[in-house]
Amino acid sequence: MLIHCSLIIQDLTAARPNTRSLRSCVMTKQENDEYYVCVKNSMYPTIKSYKLTMLQNIYRNFIKEGKMGLEFSEPRQALLIVCEDKNLLYMFYRQIKNIIDGNNVIISTRPMPKRVPSKNEILNRFHPSTMYFVANSHFDNRILNMRFLSNLVLEDCDLPTIPAQVGYLPVKYLSITGSKLPTSKNEQDVFWNFISHNTISYTLRTLKMDSVGIKKLPFEIFFLINLETLSASNNSLAYLPHFLGNLRRLENLFVADNLLVYFPHILSCRTFKEIDISNNSFQLPKSLMFDHITNYLQIFGNSEKGSFELDIKPLSHLAFFNLLHYWIPFKRQDIPRNLWTYFEVVGRCMLCKKWILPEYSRITHTFALPSAISTIKDHTINGIPWQALICLNSYDCERRF
Repeated sequence: MLIHCSLIIQDLTAARPNTRSLRSCVMTKQENDEYYVCVKNSMYPTIKSYKLTMLQNIYRNFIKEGKMGLEFSEPRQALLIVCEDKNLLYMFYRQIKNIIDGNNVIISTRPMPKRVPSKNEILNRFHPSTMYFVANSHFDNRILNMRFLSNLVLEDCDLPTIPAQVGYLPVKYLSITGSKLPTSKNEQDVFWNFISHNTISYTLRTLKMDSVGIKKLPFEIFFLINLETLSASNNSLAYLPHFLGNLRRLENLFVADNLLVYFPHILSCRTFKEIDISNNSFQLPKSLMFDHITNYLQIFGNSEKGSFELDIKPLSHLAFFNLLHYWIPFKRQDIPRNLWTYFEVVGRCMLCKKWILPEYSRITHTFALPSAISTIKDHTINGIPWQALICLNSYDCERRF
């Protein structure tokens, strides 16, 4: 990431402090497995590089005012940055913070500018070619003009809605962490429509929605077929839907500080890079009550139950299975409301792997820890329940092989 700023490079071993501020280009760079902060200005026209492994302190108390400091142990220098674009500086800070926290941050390769722009060359943060954007307190419709936008940070914002047109932008990273989501039912019903567009459903790699007060994941996540990282910590999630197993590229899952009592069995077959399941409610026998499925069967089980032996299924079930089979992104207003509920309880048979609803299945469980390169969990947890669905009709199950 590149920022244009005024920069003071302070030699911490010198007797006199340096107060000379230079217009500079400061950029993060990745070479193999090493990360660097690179500086170009009149003092270092051929670029000076600092290893981020040598970063000792980040001073960010005044980052909202566009000021930040980076202290390095080797060389013993501090970079004092003043940036006109406060939001871009915050994004720069977040990228560095993710790197030093050990996250695998992919930095796109780009050359350092041939010249350092003057202070009068103010960059338009709403320029159509903008790739990174951090919102201040709300969504600004001028974002919709950014046709190359890849990173969109809407953290700690008031978000009564996200326009559906966002789905046409090639966003790879989206964070709504800490934001205030809509409370009215009508606004909630349309909030996730932007995910249903073909562009973002293919481009989005990281979705962060920590501390937003949700009780269940929106089923539109099912459309994000290239999603690699999902973070939904510090919410009120009581379960994870089985359709997460359809996200074949999902390799980082952060669901700490929720109310989870079990995981869908379909996720037990993969090895995550990172997973955080700490501070949840993985305790037997409560984990085997499957509350949301029990509630579903009490409401829908008798009214929509067909003759399973004869495969006479309600039309609503057949329509729903077709939606899953053909994977056609849609807005939830385009289908009957009762089909929304099916996304919360549908799963794949543990044996034949076909989609089934609770009416056509028996529910069982296994007990183990998730497989991951890095696992964060409570120290008392030796395993968690994995909810599995198996076809109720064994003949119907066997003939699907």
